[in-house]
Amino acid sequence: MSESAIIIRDVSKSYNGFVALNSVSFTVKSGEVYVVLGPNGAGKSTLFNIIAGVMKPSSGSVNVLGGNPLDPSTRLKISYLPPTPPLYPWLTVMENIDFYASLYGFNKNTVRQEAAGLLETLGIRNLSNKLTSKLSTGQSKLASIVLALVAKSELLILDEPTTGLDPGMRKSIIDLLRKQVSNKTTILMATHLIDEAEELANRVAIMDRGRMIAEGSVEELKKLHAPSAVLVIKPSKEHLEKASNVLRERWSRAYRINDEVRLHTEDPDENMPKAILMLSENGIRISSVSVDKPTLEDVFLKLTGRRLME
Repeated sequence: MSESAIIIRDVSKSYNGFVALNSVSFTVKSGEVYVVLGPNGAGKSTLFNIIAGVMKPSSGSVNVLGGNPLDPSTRLKISYLPPTPPLYPWLTVMENIDFYASLYGFNKNTVRQEAAGLLETLGIRNLSNKLTSKLSTGQSKLASIVLALVAKSELLILDEPTTGLDPGMRKSIIDLLRKQVSNKTTILMATHLIDEAEELANRVAIMDRGRMIAEGSVEELKKLHAPSAVLVIKPSKEHLEKASNVLRERWSRAYRINDEVRLHTEDPDENMPKAILMLSENGIRISSVSVDKPTLEDVFLKLTGRRLME
């Protein structure tokens, strides 16, 4: 296996004048977990389709496992799981696995044994003989994960693999992916979920509006782009919007996230009492104030001024 599994240089993709990717460049090392983090519409799926050989770039060069992903011999080394489970609804779960295994030229009995173990691990072995058209959204997602893992490919490409899953299912998937890493499989994964990126990634690339805007390990990204600390202020529900506006008048980096306001600061000890006083003077009730360590969400906020889920 070469030192670099993926080499992307100045890759762009346009559709009828719309620029989905704008001169994207990065390298993924063999055997690492490389997570692409970004909101919907950032260009992640377009990028992954190009790397998997599903589509051609408008410009730029793509090298995957030492070859061109448009070459069938290279594609046989890749397992690609798109956001929508690629299951044939008129086949059972195991029949889907048999079909895809036949495309790779695998031994049917060996693959079935491997698949049965994975289905057992995910708690869905009882679904192996069920038509995939009868599966729930979560069950379809889990079955497609098995489909991607059973091939034991050199490169595993996962586009939002845990979206729509409950926390227990997500944990099972993350645990399975850790085993793949120990087997020296290179993993390229797209997500908008902060905890997955922080837990799994060797390196993270942050995408926004078709561009790669930052790259590095989780700690490198926080060191370079995150504040020293975050004040987490939870005002009463009816005062949430007002609290955000009041704090933003004094601090430009105050962001409303769900039911709280996250205030980026380099000096929390000095700014906490000032923030509490300002809110009190404006008649805003506060349920709690705490100091938090920055996350990759805060990195994205600082780089773009927007949150990942917008």
